[in-house]
Amino acid sequence: MITTFYLPTKIIFGPGSLARLGAEAAKLGRKAILVSGKSSLRKTGILDSVVNDLKKNGVEALVYDRIEPNPRAATVDQGARLAREAGIDLVIGIGGGSAMDAAKGIVVASSGTRPVWDYIENDIEVGGVVPKLILVPTVAASGSEANCGAVITNWQTHEKCVLNSPHVYPAVSIVDPELTLTLPAKPTAQGGVDIFCHLVEPYITAEEPAPLTDAILEATMRLVVEYLPRILAKPDDICARSQLSWASTIACSPFVSLGGGDGAMTLHGIEHPLSGCYDRAHGDGLAALLPAWMRYTRLVRKERFGTLGRNIFNQPDGITATGQWLQKTGMNIRLSELGIEPERIAEIADNAVKTAPWVKKHPNILDAENIAKIYRDSY
Repeated sequence: MITTFYLPTKIIFGPGSLARLGAEAAKLGRKAILVSGKSSLRKTGILDSVVNDLKKNGVEALVYDRIEPNPRAATVDQGARLAREAGIDLVIGIGGGSAMDAAKGIVVASSGTRPVWDYIENDIEVGGVVPKLILVPTVAASGSEANCGAVITNWQTHEKCVLNSPHVYPAVSIVDPELTLTLPAKPTAQGGVDIFCHLVEPYITAEEPAPLTDAILEATMRLVVEYLPRILAKPDDICARSQLSWASTIACSPFVSLGGGDGAMTLHGIEHPLSGCYDRAHGDGLAALLPAWMRYTRLVRKERFGTLGRNIFNQPDGITATGQWLQKTGMNIRLSELGIEPERIAEIADNAVKTAPWVKKHPNILDAENIAKIYRDSY
């Protein structure tokens, strides 16, 4: 097997590293669009502080703080239109995964005149002048700061799909764990589940597990399992916040493919239609589906779940141990609690097969019928 590692992103990590943003931005552009969510960043003064830092370094910034959770294609297109009209040469995404993914979509769509969904649905090549990208996560969760993917939702069709392009690798990502200190318990826990799933899915589904890949995945899973409960008990623990931020950055990056034993994130594939249809938090959907996804997969990966239990939780059974960890972190959720309508399960399963073709790589057959069974088992 030939493995290619490619990560053209400069990652600046550590408490207080946000102070480096203005200087780094000045190396890449002079007119920036600052993309963020409808969040507390403006209330806390972070957005104003960033704009002032950029200005001091000679970078003019247009603030676009309209990104919703599960960022919508129409919102991305509006941001891209503003970027084109303003002659933007730099996109800065600051926030959770939604803000960072929307920033990536704006990078692609602002390079031409097509809507972002055209690039997703028709796999169109990106042309024109592509602005540079800087990402600043304020939540330990998606890991978008270290990869070339973005998840965008078409609210008209309720399809949640992945945009992949080498053009959306950030030039620079600044990971400052201090930005996560004021994050409430619920989104912190949701982010921790997302990180864990980024790791456990390829770990379980790998056709040929490899020692190096396993070592990277296991070490990072242990960080999440240990430090998320510590943060929930003591939210201002900067050491624990830093370790979770490291785990987030690594978990969805090319690092987890080193060694050649990588698998597929099939749980993510069957969750996306839930948050795409119901606009629920991605971490909640993953938490609700994870135990049932594990039970279904155990039919062909029993030994692997034993290894998960021993190496991550120091317990004999990885499924039982994962359930206990979800309980401990307050993330033992059922789909019924998220308002998922049972009569729509078959429709949502069809949506998953259409929007996440990689579910075919699951070691047990994941067709619409079996996906629907997992949904019902999670209800």
